Amino acid sequence: MDQTLAHSNGSVQTSVEIMLPAELTAACSNQYWSKVLSPSSRSVVFNAQNVKICDESGIALLFQINHAGPNVKLINIPQDIQQVYVTMTKNMVAQAPAPKKREGFVVACGAWLNTFLQGTKASLTFLGESLCAICSLFIHPRRFRLKEILSVSDDTGSNAVGIVCLIGFLMGVIIAFETALVAQIFGAVIFVVNGIGIAVTRELGPLMTAILFAGRSGSAFAAQLGTQKVNEELNALTTFGLDPMHFLVVPRLLASSAVVPLLSVFASLTGILGGALVMGLYDITPMQFYVQLVGSMSLGDIFFGLGKAVIFGYVIALIGCECGMNTGAGAAAVGISTTKAVVRSIVWIVVIDGVAALLANRLGI
Repeated sequence: MDQTLAHSNGSVQTSVEIMLPAELTAACSNQYWSKVLSPSSRSVVFNAQNVKICDESGIALLFQINHAGPNVKLINIPQDIQQVYVTMTKNMVAQAPAPKKREGFVVACGAWLNTFLQGTKASLTFLGESLCAICSLFIHPRRFRLKEILSVSDDTGSNAVGIVCLIGFLMGVIIAFETALVAQIFGAVIFVVNGIGIAVTRELGPLMTAILFAGRSGSAFAAQLGTQKVNEELNALTTFGLDPMHFLVVPRLLASSAVVPLLSVFASLTGILGGALVMGLYDITPMQFYVQLVGSMSLGDIFFGLGKAVIFGYVIALIGCECGMNTGAGAAAVGISTTKAVVRSIVWIVVIDGVAALLANRLGI
């Protein structure tokens, strides 16, 4: 139906009234979309008094008519259709985002402290669960999965020997060069050997090995378990009656605790070798280097470094597995868990190393 409207300025505008069908469904609503979306100077009125049945596509059409502009109007909507329309479109209208409320310094500190305490509580709980799972192996030896432990050890240990030896060698070379330049002034180059042996075996060997292990294997643990969490594989294990702690976490904890000390030995040996090569440039023969090294070191220095390496390996695997098992949904969550595992591992490595150095100094170890 066409109607002619006269305006006060003498212009004439034609109004078109379109009767909507009784069944406004996907089968027939497509023909009306062009009249709604195409711009026109004519006023279009959609009359919905005959509509009895309306599906989602029909509701979408009515919604678009209501928001198409001043030249498009919708009239005579039946009461039952109106109720369905309101219910389905109440969340379709874009709302302006609420202004972000600025938090004060005290509130921000409180929120950070609460997050830190919650994370610490979860970490301590996970630590207790892992220790209980390891202790249960002595009660139930059949749960000891040697093949899985050897497989993890091969992936995290043998494939990392090359990079660990390279870093250890360069570390020994750098220490020898830097300290020998100063010691040469006082004619005490021979005592550089003492510093190389003690520094490499007690501190730098285990520390650099742990940092490399955290970046290489700790991140891998978090990524592997995080992917399994996203793919619902952890829930599948629980459904089959398998405890993820015994099945996935414990082998990685035991393997890491055994692998990191071995890698630390390689790093220490290559570090001492690098220092010996540099000492040759300062007229220190291999025999002199050996005699001075053996006289300055003790078994306590070696076992102190190995003991720290065991703790480092356990902590790195623990943090990596915890971050992986607490991964959220989506691929981005796996990346976040991996990054968090590496950062937290390095922080705890430095903290543990500092505490161990303080205790060793106080106890005279």
